[in-house]
Amino acid sequence: MERRIGQRDVTQGERAAMYSANRLKLGLFGANCSSGRAVTMVPERWSGSWPDCLALAQMADDAGIEFMLPIGRWKGYGGDTDYQGATFETVTWACGLLAATKHLTVFGTVHAPLIPPLIAAKEFVTADHIGAGRFGLNVVCGWNEGEFEMFGASLRDHETRYDYAQEWLDVIKLAWSPREDFDFAGHFIKLKEVRAKPKPYGATRPPSATSMSTPSVSSPAVPRSARQRNIIVTASSTMPIGAPSTTSWR
Repeated sequence: MERRIGQRDVTQGERAAMYSANRLKLGLFGANCSSGRAVTMVPERWSGSWPDCLALAQMADDAGIEFMLPIGRWKGYGGDTDYQGATFETVTWACGLLAATKHLTVFGTVHAPLIPPLIAAKEFVTADHIGAGRFGLNVVCGWNEGEFEMFGASLRDHETRYDYAQEWLDVIKLAWSPREDFDFAGHFIKLKEVRAKPKPYGATRPPSATSMSTPSVSSPAVPRSARQRNIIVTASSTMPIGAPSTTSWR
């Protein structure tokens, strides 16, 4: 594994724990988007501007909040509220916040079908070195057909899009591994004589997350690619409803 002067070893467990001993991790979701998660027209709604994102990240860092997780949004909803009408691309957004904080883990939320895996792997490593091992990857497969049409891309059926995401992530993990050169011959992705340097910071790879609303890890709706993540981001309407799902994922 290539090493650079000034780096320290970080364990995979430290990364997954976001360098925090707290069993309950707290994070901020969707700050890269105007309106955040509130569909409203009130004057004080979240702006999503860079000065506000930066100030929020530094406040969270000082307060001991573990992470910030952006939304992968390319096209706002329009209308009177123009909900999430202005959004920052998430990896470059993460780079800026990582450079301005000391403890916070900042994720990039990336649509696997829209970005070639080797370009993505290089972007993630760059962010990880800027943050000295505090970058996290949230992989999504997409659901908004209007966004995919913007890119001239087709939205695959549900099962196939997760199969593609698994290959995409396999390529990225190989690019992050100690291997010098490699070929990849998948069903969707075929690559020859790949070489990727530098490797992630501290001789370990960034934690990967996925977002879903699924009742149980044993559910057939949960794809293999999701089961291999370090972090599952999910939602429930009440604590009693969410508790069995959390126990299942553990």
